[in-house]
Amino acid sequence: MSKMIDDFNKLKEKGNSAFKQGDYEAALDFYTKALKVTSDESHERATCLKNRAAVYLKQGQNNNVIDDCSKSLEIVPDDPKALFRRCQAYEAVGKIEEAYTDAKHIHRVDPGNKAIQPVLSRLFAIVTKRMQENEQIQNKVNNMFKYVFDPHTPTDKRVTAVNNLVVLAREPSGANVLIKSGVAKKINGLLKCETNDEIYLVLVSRLRAHSG
Repeated sequence: MSKMIDDFNKLKEKGNSAFKQGDYEAALDFYTKALKVTSDESHERATCLKNRAAVYLKQGQNNNVIDDCSKSLEIVPDDPKALFRRCQAYEAVGKIEEAYTDAKHIHRVDPGNKAIQPVLSRLFAIVTKRMQENEQIQNKVNNMFKYVFDPHTPTDKRVTAVNNLVVLAREPSGANVLIKSGVAKKINGLLKCETNDEIYLVLVSRLRAHSG
């Protein structure tokens, strides 16, 4: 056991030295070798994983950063460095809500951390804006659903509502709201009972065009 710990420490220190010198490939190699001589749930393994994540972050390998930090956090859940690196990687790949969750976690466990303050403020602004946009889109979707699924609504208004839903579906934010609203199931249900031939044809043609 003592030899394993000694081997780990030597490899980790070599990795740290290579990282400080900017030799990220060598650092990656040393950290990976160090991981092979650690037990699965040890703090040493958690440290090495977050160190390797720092290398991946420098290399722009954000998915690997997320993977290594997540594994490290399974062992040490409140580690600010692992949380911060994962937060940075999440933001880089566009997972803003996940990044914001990690930023809040860091602020909770390390309230004196000055580095997280601007990140937390920036992510809060983005998340708040997205929530407001999603709420606006949801209101639009609800209004369109009222027209599309109401057989008493004039045909021209129903056709316009269908076309507006298709336009929304082409935008990522709109598509997400529509998916959460169960639009596919609702449209399929409508197709089974729609008595207005024009609406039926419009629905079928728009669905084909969108899926194509």
